[in-house]
Amino acid sequence: MNTIKPLILAIDNGTQSVRALLFDTQGNLVGKGKQEIEPYFSEQPGWAEQHPEYFWENLGKACQLLWKNTDALPTQVAGVTLTTQRGTVVNLDEHGKPLRPAIIWLDQRHARVEGPVPGLWGWLFKLIRLEPTVDRIREKTQANWIAQNQPEIWAATRHYLLLSGYLNYRLTGQFRDSVGSQVGYIPFDYKRHQWAGPRDFK
Repeated sequence: MNTIKPLILAIDNGTQSVRALLFDTQGNLVGKGKQEIEPYFSEQPGWAEQHPEYFWENLGKACQLLWKNTDALPTQVAGVTLTTQRGTVVNLDEHGKPLRPAIIWLDQRHARVEGPVPGLWGWLFKLIRLEPTVDRIREKTQANWIAQNQPEIWAATRHYLLLSGYLNYRLTGQFRDSVGSQVGYIPFDYKRHQWAGPRDFK
């Protein structure tokens, strides 16, 4: 008779630390590991970046601390969940290698807004006086800044991921992410749970 109890490993990559928490199927905490991290570095005023590999390495350290603080075994893990800081983006090349440091959600740089949103959507935003709001979103979207200021990196980008997607990729080798991890300025259709279509203003 198999008496090994299945456990759930929950990983939380926040701004200040990475935590690895182990729960049984009744929701009881079985063990935990916490690894403090350096939130970001700043090469210019207002910038906030961190190397994607740094997050991955510290996820591993948090898990190592977990297994030192519990009698449970890694073979008991039946599932893994992952949450991360929101709005942190990673550019990967065709081989899945980072092209630049991740831009952290705290970053203050702004892209240029080059004209109104094209087509019918632009007219609609102007008519209902949403144009300034949409322009602020365009300014703060990291992809726009990268495309304008580092076009060679944007041209080489094959996968553009949130931090959650990057860590999922490192854990599984697959480019997958949760609907719950998306942010409002990603071109995603939340009603249909799929990428926004060509007629969607996003």
